[in-house]
Amino acid sequence: MSTNSNQFEITKFKDFNDLQNLIEKNRFPSNIAAGIKTPEVFPHTSTIKDDSGKITYFVGLCNLVMTNQKSDYEIVLDPLIIVSSPHQLNFFVRENSNTEAELHHLTQAIQPSSTEAIIAHFLLHIYDNYRTKLSHIKLQLEYLEQQSTQTTQNQELIQLKNVKKDTVLLEHTLETQHQALEHLFKLDEFSNNLQDETVIYNIKTAERQITKLVEVYRDLIDAISGLFSDIMSNHLNHLMKYLDSAALIISVPSLIAGLWGMNTGGLPSRHTSVGFWSMVAVSGLLAFITWIILRFKKFND
Repeated sequence: MSTNSNQFEITKFKDFNDLQNLIEKNRFPSNIAAGIKTPEVFPHTSTIKDDSGKITYFVGLCNLVMTNQKSDYEIVLDPLIIVSSPHQLNFFVRENSNTEAELHHLTQAIQPSSTEAIIAHFLLHIYDNYRTKLSHIKLQLEYLEQQSTQTTQNQELIQLKNVKKDTVLLEHTLETQHQALEHLFKLDEFSNNLQDETVIYNIKTAERQITKLVEVYRDLIDAISGLFSDIMSNHLNHLMKYLDSAALIISVPSLIAGLWGMNTGGLPSRHTSVGFWSMVAVSGLLAFITWIILRFKKFND
């Protein structure tokens, strides 16, 4: 049965306790808010049947808190609950959430003929938000890839860790939401009331594209992490090579000075005034020869 789009409401809640009170007031199942404090595992779809056999379904989703700054790649999930009964559609959203404004803009832009059309187009809008946020992550990954060849300071490594954390968070959210939407699309009360049957295909296509992008960016993060590790190892190898070479060069005059300083007879120039300077000259010459050998020696032959 198609439902008029005017029977569409947005109910705002302050916190979890406020949401629970609204659920009790409307006599909804208490478990529809389960997991909302951990949004990445919150998405779900459930149904109840009234005495007349009519179905009311509940869909828990995760939108994103969006910003206009392209450098802001942080994933902030914005959970909400959709309640669709035979006579009304209600969105339960957080206060000060951008979801409310997005819903008003969406309903004015598309002029939906049914509440199911509102839900479907809102799902497409959510995945547009995901795509926008992934474009921000892509910019951050490009920056980190560029920085990996120039610096290995803690700031870039911390940024890389944060990007990886957000990508993992988004990956698991999409996985949970996929299961919720699969359940929703199988409901006759939803799919039969969509006049445009291609919208479900469009949602699935958008979902598949976003999921694939997350997988691609996760692999890029692993590649950049490996690049950082390889560059740091290479820098460490060069440092150890420098220190080992310096120690070897210093050891040559140290050996000669140690031999000359032994309290034994027969040392050349021991009792002459030029003995010390002779030892210094020989030591410097041998150290210089050692430096020349190490300077042009190829250790990768």
